[in-house]
Amino acid sequence: MNRVTAALIVFMHSLVILIPAISQEPYDKAAVVQVMRTAQGLLPGIKPAITKNDFFAAASNFWKFAEGMERLQRFKPPKGDPALWTKTLDDFVSAAMRGVGACGEKDAKKASAALAELQTLMASGHRVFR
Repeated sequence: MNRVTAALIVFMHSLVILIPAISQEPYDKAAVVQVMRTAQGLLPGIKPAITKNDFFAAASNFWKFAEGMERLQRFKPPKGDPALWTKTLDDFVSAAMRGVGACGEKDAKKASAALAELQTLMASGHRVFR
């Protein structure tokens, strides 16, 4: 992992830790649904981009996914444990950022692993918070 990727990951983790410390807003279902639909729309484009070695396109989708999940940190969850909500969103951002880093390294295996982790997290998050 190069220094820029490592610094970017540290920066994003710092944001994820600081954002929940700021008071959370009431749950906005419309905003959350919009972010989740966008996220679900991004995932199917990542694998073909990786397969074609189009690491820029894959990294762009990973990045957009991370941005959306980071935005959800400001909301209180509608149900379930707020600490688990924060952890789940942190895990999403971390996995997406690993995907960005893997794309920067042009490492298809690592990028595919990050994608698989995002898909697993999406399924488990829906079970808990939907």
